[in-house]
Amino acid sequence: MSSISAVVKSIQDVMRQDAGIDGDAQRIGQLAWMFFLKIFDDREAEAELLDSDYRSPIPSDLRWRIWAAPKEGITGDALVGFVNNKLFPTLKQFAETSTTGRSNVIGNVFQDAFNYMKNGTLIRQVVNKINEIDFNRSEDRHLFGDIYEQILKGLQSAGNSGEYYTPRAVTQFMIDIVSPNLGESVLDPACGTGGFLTGAIEHVRANHVRTPDDEQILQSSILGVEKKQLPHLLCTTNLLLHGIDVPTNVAHDNTLARPLRDYTSKERVDVILTNPPFGGIEEPGVENNFPRAYRTRETADLFLILIQHRLKTGGRAAVVLPDGTLFGDGVKARIKEKLLTECNLHTIVRLPKGVFNPYTGIATNLLFFTKGEPTKEIWYYEHQYPAGYKNYSKTKPIRLEEFEAEKAWWHDRVESQVSWKVSIEQIRENNWNLDVDNPNDADPSHREPAELLDDLQIAKRDFAKLRDSLRDELAGAASNASLPPETFRSAFAPMVESDAGLDKLQALILDLAMRGSLTERARSDEPARALLARVQSERERFLGTAGGRRRTKTYSVLQDIDVPYRAPDGWEWSRAVDLIHTVNGRAFKPAEWSSDGLPIIRIQNLNNTKAPFNHFKGEVAPRHRVDPGDLLISWSGTPGTSFGAFVWDGPAGVLNQHIFKCTLFEDYRDFICLAINSRLDVLIGDAHGGVGLQHFTKDKLERLPLPVPPLEEQRRIVDRVRHLLGMCAELREGRARLRKLGGDLAASVVAHAG
Repeated sequence: MSSISAVVKSIQDVMRQDAGIDGDAQRIGQLAWMFFLKIFDDREAEAELLDSDYRSPIPSDLRWRIWAAPKEGITGDALVGFVNNKLFPTLKQFAETSTTGRSNVIGNVFQDAFNYMKNGTLIRQVVNKINEIDFNRSEDRHLFGDIYEQILKGLQSAGNSGEYYTPRAVTQFMIDIVSPNLGESVLDPACGTGGFLTGAIEHVRANHVRTPDDEQILQSSILGVEKKQLPHLLCTTNLLLHGIDVPTNVAHDNTLARPLRDYTSKERVDVILTNPPFGGIEEPGVENNFPRAYRTRETADLFLILIQHRLKTGGRAAVVLPDGTLFGDGVKARIKEKLLTECNLHTIVRLPKGVFNPYTGIATNLLFFTKGEPTKEIWYYEHQYPAGYKNYSKTKPIRLEEFEAEKAWWHDRVESQVSWKVSIEQIRENNWNLDVDNPNDADPSHREPAELLDDLQIAKRDFAKLRDSLRDELAGAASNASLPPETFRSAFAPMVESDAGLDKLQALILDLAMRGSLTERARSDEPARALLARVQSERERFLGTAGGRRRTKTYSVLQDIDVPYRAPDGWEWSRAVDLIHTVNGRAFKPAEWSSDGLPIIRIQNLNNTKAPFNHFKGEVAPRHRVDPGDLLISWSGTPGTSFGAFVWDGPAGVLNQHIFKCTLFEDYRDFICLAINSRLDVLIGDAHGGVGLQHFTKDKLERLPLPVPPLEEQRRIVDRVRHLLGMCAELREGRARLRKLGGDLAASVVAHAG
């Protein structure tokens, strides 16, 4: 072990001397394609021994054994020229000309690979070091597997951390529980570097493979998809290392980019094991590959829909998901309702914070479900830190033996201080919220004050880290908006100390976004003027249909005096009337209410997902029909609560009065929603009514000037705002946790003093 570890360390030391290598990500990318070619060559040598007719798809002069294996082989500038001008161009062509077998594997690997090293002498040194490892020796292969895992862990400090590596203890526990059998298809639709796939291979091989025919069945049953080039390359290499001769079943693709309806029954699988990226946002348009009721751009949510769809009836899944998916409402609630209706979500293992430390402190959960029967009850198990641990860290990671408690409990379930069950009726009544607190948790007064104090200190550090991260992200934007850094920092500190302050911070984020301070201009963006020209044309077409029944007012052209600030270059100002067409809801008499039929969408349903619906069974005019994804504007309510724009993420329904439904003339719904909400103070300032309920008129809304960036920048703004508002939501949760721990500590001190 130590000798191979030393070889890998010496390779990395050599690479650090090369001017072309900049950082861990490039060093690992360079290592990856080199290791791939070496491992591929060693596997070919084995194939040639077993099959005298075997022919390599790689031209002879490009095979590793020819140009790399000789210790005194090509070097210096000649080697750099060979790699850049002959090796890479030839192997990249495989991606265009090969669709099957080993040629296809090579093409997928080299399609987006890159030679970063510029010094041919250093390349030769690296190559010679790699040649010290014989991947056909079982001992070397086994020991290198551990080193390879360390290389994969290194990705977490190289940039996009959480997408690449799931702790081995977590993957192994999930595999042990799901226990794939020989002949069952196993899929990871976000396979990263292949941890779940290689774990499944080893599990099936150890427990079920007895003959060469069994091995061939296993080889054809492992399936994966990975979006990014580097982890895909690493996954392919990892599978070769684990004895998959031709890993063509791992695609280099975005599995979410394929319309859900295009999957056939033959593409459904028996087992899915995955840790989909969480916290990510997909590029615009990906959500259209999914049914309208479940459309979102949040990556983890889309994967949960995909997983349900790809499973066979009776198929089993184990999925890592963040807390946010468990308690989220709106479209998240509809996705969970679908999951619990079509699958038996029998177990949720709640992992403590820190499992993915030091790269993220997000709390995660392991969901285990079977497709084909609805959920009746969900068992929860709260994983405990080992004795003496207060958190996990890079040097003290979660270990497989910690899951022995879950395994012992799995087939003999009883409620305890760490396990409990919840009925589907409770989940349904709570709007499909799966974030259920442990009802059997010990009274905090029974816990030692020192233990609670440690928890409080950790929570304070987490809160401070998040607070400082948000402050630093906003400081540059505030500076762009001509707010001096010192002024911003002094104003920021008190904002995060109260809910009212966080409301102000969220308003500041919207204001910065609408001034163009959160995003960079891009020369390739189409100017907003061209966008508005298309919108005007589409608007005129829309208003000219239906016999002229759609009427709208004409307002004066906006002047500088009408707008609150100068728009950035490439932006324009436009009145709301030129961007949206609004229709008011209808009034329903109590006598028209029903216990079933379409839900009547009222103001209280917009800002409270738990508010009950009245229903209507009669005929509904198309203009009053509301579908998920429609832009709605509440023009009546109490300031600070129900005023504003909302993207409807509830069920299809019928529109009540006091709410506008908007027709849009371009794909700018999410930005328009933010833009209107950023100017609510103007609308509320012009509202009329009593001390409680107030109203703004359609005329006031239509006159409202709104900033209009280029369409591509709108999408960047929406993603940035969602990210920053998500951090604000985490700060609210952090403050609530601090208050709870503070109260628990006080109760414990009093109890122990007595």
